[in-house]
Amino acid sequence: MLAEALLGLGSAGSDPLDAGLALHLGRAQRDLGHEVRALALLDAAAEWDPDWLTLSALRSALQARGQDMRAVARLKALLAVAPRDAQLELAELYVDLGLRTLALDALRRGKSGARRRWRLWWATGGPLWFVRAALRGQETAELEDRLGGGEVAAGAVTLLLRDVLADADRDRAAWLLAEQASRLRLDDDAAAPAAARLLADGISSTGPHPLVLREAVGVAAALGDTRLALRILLLLDPATSGLPVRHAGLLTELGRLMDAWTRLQNGAAGNEFREARAELLVDVGLSYLAVDARGDTSSWRRNWRRLWWRTGGPLWFVRSRGRRRDQENLADRLGSSHGAIEEIAPAALAGALTRAAEVHEALTKADQQRRGPAVATLTAANDPDRPSVPLLEQLAWALYLNNQEEEALRRIRDARALEPAKASLFDIEVMTLSFLDRDFEGVRACDRHAASFGRPQNARATHGYLLNGLGFSALSWDAFGPADLRGWSPRSRRRQWWRIGWPLGWLHKRLRDSDQFTLEFWKDRCEDLGIVLGSVVGPERLDELRVAPDRAVLHELRCRLRWGRANVVARLTAGYAGIVVGGFVVARLASDLGPLWSSVVGVGAAAIILGALRGVYRFTRAEPGSRVLTRVLPAILAVAAAGYAVTRIDGRWPLLVGVTVVSVAAVAMLRLVTASAVRVGEALKVRRIQRADPRGYALISLLDMLSELRRPVFRNELGWRRQWSQTLEQVAARMEIDLPLFFAHDPGSADLLRHRGRRAAAALRELKYLVVAAPPGAWRRVETVLRDDIAALATGSLGRLHATDPPAPETHRRSRRQIAVDALRMLFFAGLPLGVVLAAQPWLRFNETILNWARLLTIGWAVLYVLITVDPTFRDKLRTGFALINLGRGAGDPAQLEPSGTEKRSPNAK
Repeated sequence: MLAEALLGLGSAGSDPLDAGLALHLGRAQRDLGHEVRALALLDAAAEWDPDWLTLSALRSALQARGQDMRAVARLKALLAVAPRDAQLELAELYVDLGLRTLALDALRRGKSGARRRWRLWWATGGPLWFVRAALRGQETAELEDRLGGGEVAAGAVTLLLRDVLADADRDRAAWLLAEQASRLRLDDDAAAPAAARLLADGISSTGPHPLVLREAVGVAAALGDTRLALRILLLLDPATSGLPVRHAGLLTELGRLMDAWTRLQNGAAGNEFREARAELLVDVGLSYLAVDARGDTSSWRRNWRRLWWRTGGPLWFVRSRGRRRDQENLADRLGSSHGAIEEIAPAALAGALTRAAEVHEALTKADQQRRGPAVATLTAANDPDRPSVPLLEQLAWALYLNNQEEEALRRIRDARALEPAKASLFDIEVMTLSFLDRDFEGVRACDRHAASFGRPQNARATHGYLLNGLGFSALSWDAFGPADLRGWSPRSRRRQWWRIGWPLGWLHKRLRDSDQFTLEFWKDRCEDLGIVLGSVVGPERLDELRVAPDRAVLHELRCRLRWGRANVVARLTAGYAGIVVGGFVVARLASDLGPLWSSVVGVGAAAIILGALRGVYRFTRAEPGSRVLTRVLPAILAVAAAGYAVTRIDGRWPLLVGVTVVSVAAVAMLRLVTASAVRVGEALKVRRIQRADPRGYALISLLDMLSELRRPVFRNELGWRRQWSQTLEQVAARMEIDLPLFFAHDPGSADLLRHRGRRAAAALRELKYLVVAAPPGAWRRVETVLRDDIAALATGSLGRLHATDPPAPETHRRSRRQIAVDALRMLFFAGLPLGVVLAAQPWLRFNETILNWARLLTIGWAVLYVLITVDPTFRDKLRTGFALINLGRGAGDPAQLEPSGTEKRSPNAK
């Protein structure tokens, strides 16, 4: 009717009513999805009658399409025709673009808007005119550089009106269809499938229409099929109002962060675009750049203020440094750009909407079921020819909850093949891998996702939880990233923050470096072991069979990492405490010099001790291979003797110098003893871990040996042969002792398993001769046995281990020298307690009663030790005697009441 009225009133624009008709017709065309046609009509209405209503509609339409520069130019051109209305709209446009100084300048041209002008005056610096001048220059540069122009509307008004009349019937049908579908979707969420089917029928009969396509995007999003919504959206004009932000939001849901950022970087600087950019930057943890995005108006104002305070508040230099750091990390946080999603063919649109409705109904039905029925429902709805990402994701969850983790992993990987960047799919995959103890695959998946798809909040939280479970707290905190996280992640991040020593930045850096070194070493170690294991069991079974060696390597490395840190703390504490004590002792010896000079002497002695220790720092760490007993310890004793010799010289200063030298030796010895004690504790703990997991330790050792054995140059080296012989003996000991003990819960099973363990150990010990002597065919025989044993240990088929009867024990004749040495050792340990008591009597000064009791106990110990050493069956006799005594008391046999080694190591042992 409006188009007919404009065509029937003569030449368009000649009547005063034409501007109002064109304004209403432009709004109607915009509502129908014909935005280019609507812009031309609104532009004509503004040319005919530039009042406030027309200019506001034109500004809103241009801004919604991202044509900010064209809106600025059009309003500036109309300032001469309608100065009051144009300057108000221009100021409103500048405010929405975040250019407050230019908005203030625009308002100064007219007399209206005094209150708005006053607020802008204070917001741009108030009486500080130089601040306003600096902001004006910055905003002018932004106006020229950042804002985009967009396309220019063209076409005669008469031709546009005839196009309106030609599309009237089609627009009417599309409007009714979209209105009905929208009412169904908004009134009831469960009616989204009905709305999808309604749109599918309408598209099949009338074809795609911009209004129907926009409603189809909303329906697909309501059905949970983001990929389908994105493919439908690509059929629309890219500059449609609200489409760039909606497009970026859908890309963000699919994890395509770089593509979303590129879509938002189209030059538009309106409030909607700035909010979308800021939300994307906050999602990837770039808070400083998010503040600069200036999303500080409308609904985002509270978030902007919170980020402003978190990024330094009024401390502009803090924000400047953080801005540079975020700019450097922008590409890494957003990931790489991926191939564009192809738009859906209009002919296939109806079928895709119908399929999405069927999938949504199946998902709704499965939500009301549990485990098995839900899996059956989702499996029946799955069509390999028409895969659906939401269906595969929900099916993976159902399989995971139904204890079908391997099948769930396959389904989730099928979904990730369609959408590899989606964060929820990545979360399910990592969680399933972690449940299956396939930590190496989980870490590798996290690394690939971070390198290719950026670091959104959900992916950062998943990575942080995985590293925390592996025991790398510093790396876990780094993976969580900034504090803008959801759910329980902020609490976990705060816990890691305290655990890694913040706000002590230097401590966090050291912990992070040690964690990173251990993690990279573990990944390299697992990669090497996986290559050898894959050559034995086949690459198709590698992922499921590599769990045992990977876990064993991780436990051992994590133990060494913790004890290494304990070694550093204990060594430094002992060293600095010794320095303080040494300086205090020297100061006390120089007390006759007066308080001041004695303090100076003590501080100087402490400084000398510290400098000397820093020179020999690496020799007092008790590291393997540092020759502590042959070099370090004799050198320390020699320094102590030299210092003691200096103290024998008459005079005060030789005494002070000698005590200082002795203090250097004493503190070095203290550090060495402390480090050695921690090293011993580390070795015992590592040995305990290896004995607790004999299968993993045996796998690692045999895989390493097989890898080294394949190098011909190593076979000819006697050093490598000696190492392989030691490895075989250690693995044989684990199989003979620890592996049977792991399963022995009753005496009968224990005897049977010990016999089988001895036979498997004997088969490994037979290889020692082949390794050392290397007769013809020996290396092939050794490699065959190693491959078979590795396959048996990896698959858990322990019955397939090579086994042979152990040789009968032989009687060895001992030489007289050996008998004498054994006798002297027996007499030494038998009389050691008595010798200690008698030697300590002059200092401890026991009374006669205590001394008699001590002599009695030590003599009894000597007699008991001699009897046990001379007669190996004496222990059995003692146990038999105790059993008879307890039997008489009714207490039973203590040998039957004593828990086994496995029970002592069980989780309920406490």
